[in-house]
Amino acid sequence: MEEAHAEYIERCGGNPFLQIAVPEASKKLVQSVGRLLRKEEDSGKVVLLDRRIITRRYGQSLLDSLPPFKRVIEP
Repeated sequence: MEEAHAEYIERCGGNPFLQIAVPEASKKLVQSVGRLLRKEEDSGKVVLLDRRIITRRYGQSLLDSLPPFKRVIEP
């Protein structure tokens, strides 16, 4: 089913990675952060070790899907 959907998107001139994989990853990332932060008083750290989050164009859309909290990007 997923492969057929990806093929359909390609035939229509779209990009299956950007239209299927990135939104799905974004959803999972938001769900994971939601499990960490249940109440306003909660605190925690989300550490993304994959540098592609800042080196690839889809990384910004993943970051934008997260709540607006402080971000520290280390070299």
